[in-house]
Parts: sequence; structure tokens; C-alpha cells
Amino acid sequence: MIQRRTLHEQHNLSEREQKSFQILELIRQRGPLTRTELSQGTGFNIVTVSNYISQFIEHGLVVERGFDVSTGGRKPILVELNGKAGFAVGIDLGPVDMYRTRHTVAVITDLKGHLVHQVVRPRVLDSLDRVLQSTREVIKELLQTSPIDTSKIRGIAVGVPGILDERAGTVRDTSHQGIRTSYVGIRDQWESEFGFPVLMGNDATLAGYGELRLGLDRPVSNMVYLYSDIGASLIVDGQIYWGASGSAGELDLFVPTEDDYVSWVNSPTAALPKYWDLGLTQQAKKLVSEGHATTIQALAEGNPDKINLDIVVKAAQDGDALARQMIEHAAMQLGIRISVLVNLMNPEVVVIGGGIEQAGAMLLEPVWRAVKKYAYEEPASLVDVLPAQLGEQAVALGASCWVIREIFTQA
Repeated sequence: MIQRRTLHEQHNLSEREQKSFQILELIRQRGPLTRTELSQGTGFNIVTVSNYISQFIEHGLVVERGFDVSTGGRKPILVELNGKAGFAVGIDLGPVDMYRTRHTVAVITDLKGHLVHQVVRPRVLDSLDRVLQSTREVIKELLQTSPIDTSKIRGIAVGVPGILDERAGTVRDTSHQGIRTSYVGIRDQWESEFGFPVLMGNDATLAGYGELRLGLDRPVSNMVYLYSDIGASLIVDGQIYWGASGSAGELDLFVPTEDDYVSWVNSPTAALPKYWDLGLTQQAKKLVSEGHATTIQALAEGNPDKINLDIVVKAAQDGDALARQMIEHAAMQLGIRISVLVNLMNPEVVVIGGGIEQAGAMLLEPVWRAVKKYAYEEPASLVDVLPAQLGEQAVALGASCWVIREIFTQA
């Protein structure tokens, strides 16, 4: 069982915790490996690596697996992660945006990040406080229907939509009402009922961490993940950057009143869309209502309420000129925002997820053109802009990876 820690404590890992994580994560990603290969991959001397491996074997986290090919002398022994030594639970409460299908996703993974079990249920259309309370039933169902021994579960992590303040134990929704909900009581209740430590983090932040650990095909130290256009995950030196209170990564501005909102949306600073689908659903409905020639209405069977991102993308893929123009314009605007982040963070990779990546090259190509145009040459020449790989499981899998990280650092 892991110990729940504050986000500040997770930022300030001891030397031992850092070494534990680096060795175990390298085994997870590239194992089976020899002790010599682990020494070369981490930069730790062979004696240090051997001592850690001996402890990991004693605790069942790592197992020895046969011999590698010898280059002379004794054949080196391979070690690999024992993925079944423990399991992690990841929960995605579900998006708050009215234009998305709301689902709560709950997963169990092994220590390698492999999906073992999943439950997906419609999210209740209510306040975040009620959503958190109803999630208890989803967790119960996940555990009751699990194919693995739940006593081996080491922790639960929950991706929560909104602005977290770990110091106060609250999460605020991102509407201009900004309703705050305390999650401390619910978290403590879950820990008492289920017997596992419960970690709470922002959904976009955890989705990005999942893409870092499970979605990329190469090691990356510095990454920005965009949860569509409403939130970001900032990865610095291979670790989540939570900020001072856990709220880092919010891209929007807080608009306190309706009057301020009206003034704000008419100002130049509101030129960039701030919707999970880049505002494409609203824009499509508006253009259809104005009588513009497009196949979007036919794909929606003449019902404007059925228009969504999937339909806009399908129309564009079928060659609809208006749909293609909408995606091009929205992608260029997104690219401008990404250019700011590229200049600010100088990442190796920017990953675009949250649903809009389904537009594929129609989205990514104009985004990349905007980055090349508006970001400075030095950071722009180093960054790759990639689509997310984990789809609707990103938040839940990222939450599970967060638990795995804590297992590795506390090993």
C-alpha cells in the first residue's frame, strides 16, 4: 500500500525515491534488461543498481528472467517488472462541457500500465459535489466485478475537472459562476470504505501524464499536453508540474460576472476559442441556421441538436468545403496558442488530445504551420506536435499511472 502524499511532497523526492522511480520505470518501459543495461540507462553505478534490484526482487516488484546473450564470461541475468505484483485504479469523473457525451470511466491496470478491467457509466448531470458522491457506486462496481484479487490494489487516483486547490481541499468548476466543492470529506470516506489511499488531481494534468507514460513511442522529459483547448498538462523533467496548489495548466481566464463576460468576449483577447471542440459545434450550428451550403445538416438528419464534433469532422472528411474551412480556422487559432506554450516551455513534444485529435491531419497540419510561423525558430525547430493515443481512456489511464509512479517512488 502506498502512502498518500501532498503534491508538494511529490515534487520534492528524496534521492532514494528518484533512483527507485528511474530504475523501475526504465524496466517497465524497456525490460527485460540486465543490471549493466540498467546502469547504462540510468547513469547509476552497477553496485547501486544491483542493490536496488535485490530489494525490488525481495519485495516481488522485479523478477529475474533467464539469461541474456553473453559477450564473454558468465551470461548476464535479465530482470523484468512483475506487473502482477500490484494494481492501480484510475477514475475519470467525466467532462463538464455540455457538448460532450458525459461518462465516468474507471479502470484497473497492472504495474506495467496494461488494462485489466474497465467500467464505463453515464455521468450524472448534476453538480460536481453530487458527481463525486455518485462515483462511489462506479468504484464499487469496478471492484466487485474485477477479475483480480482486489487486495493487491495499491491505490486509487481520480481525475477531477476544475480548478484544484490542494491547500483548501477544494475544486472549482470552470464556469463563470465558479462553484467550489470540497473533496476532502468524500476522499476520506472512500479511503475508509475501500481501504486504499485516494489521490485527487486535475483531469487534463493526468491525461497528459498518461500520454507521457503510455502513449509516446520514445522517452520524453519536457512535454505539453493540450486537453483540447480548455486545459493543459505540463511535464517538466519527466514529472508532472502541479503548481503551488495543484491548479497549474488552466488556459482560460476567470470571468466573474455576466457583464464582464460580455465585455470580455468582444475584446481581442477572446479571439481564441476555449471549448473542448475549439468551438466547432457552436459554429456549425450557427452557420447551418444561417443557411450556408453544407452537408453537416444532412449528416445530423436535419436536427441541429445532433450536430457535434464527430459530424463536423465526418463532413470535412467527405470533402465538405465549409467544414474543412471551419477546422482550418480553428486549428490555426489553436496553433497560435500552442506557439505561446512552445515559446514559454520549450518542450520536446506537444500532444493534442481531449477529442479534437480525431480530425487528424486536417487539424495537425494547420496547427504545425501556425507553430512554425508564430513560435520562435529555436524552440519551434525542436518540438514535435503529435495526436494523443489514449482516446477516451486518457484521464483514467493517466490517473492509474500516477498511482504506479507513487508505488515506484515509495518502493
